Amino acid sequence: MEFWWYWDRPASQLPAPAPGVGAAVVVTHVYLSGRRASRVPRRSALSLPQGVVTVPVVHVEIDPAIPFAGTDEQMRYLGDSVIEAARRGAPFLVQLDFEARKSQREFWRATVRSIKTHLPAGVLLSVTALASWCHEDRWLADLPVDEIVPMYFRLGQARADYVARSAVGVGEPRCAMAHGVADDEPPWPVKLPGRRYLFLGKRSPSHSSNYPEKTQ
Repeated sequence: MEFWWYWDRPASQLPAPAPGVGAAVVVTHVYLSGRRASRVPRRSALSLPQGVVTVPVVHVEIDPAIPFAGTDEQMRYLGDSVIEAARRGAPFLVQLDFEARKSQREFWRATVRSIKTHLPAGVLLSVTALASWCHEDRWLADLPVDEIVPMYFRLGQARADYVARSAVGVGEPRCAMAHGVADDEPPWPVKLPGRRYLFLGKRSPSHSSNYPEKTQ
């Protein structure tokens, strides 16, 4: 099944899913700053057609202005946020969207391990990943998750390089289960493996300010 990513934007900017398409909906924003942690629920109400398969997404932002502590308390807070999202509506899958910097990877790994251990029975864990994590900067091979979604959009000048890499294949086999692209960029010119996630950017005038080019 294909999923469309529903970011936290006014409903008027978001189309209803096409028939047979699911909705991966950002339900919680977790903010980590220094030693602090906070979360904000989805701010814009989203009404989806009856019967649409929904995946809750927890998005993480780390304050770049304050050195990140990565404490056990922050780890538990983030993990609890994902577990809570997984318990609402009995989804088959919950997704963590966390673009961890190199210095944050051990925190990210430990958090993912804890989440996987405490997920409700029958709920799978998906994580998004920078395209670089699945090609030249591979560090996800032993990750205890059920799905990794490399994001092939907002690549800037690196796009042509990743097109060439993906034409050969995905360097990290764990990243061949799914992929993410955006509807406001040219179609990816080569076939990508696995389930498709589509970021809805066409109808968002503020899209560029919300999504800077990803650092690969």
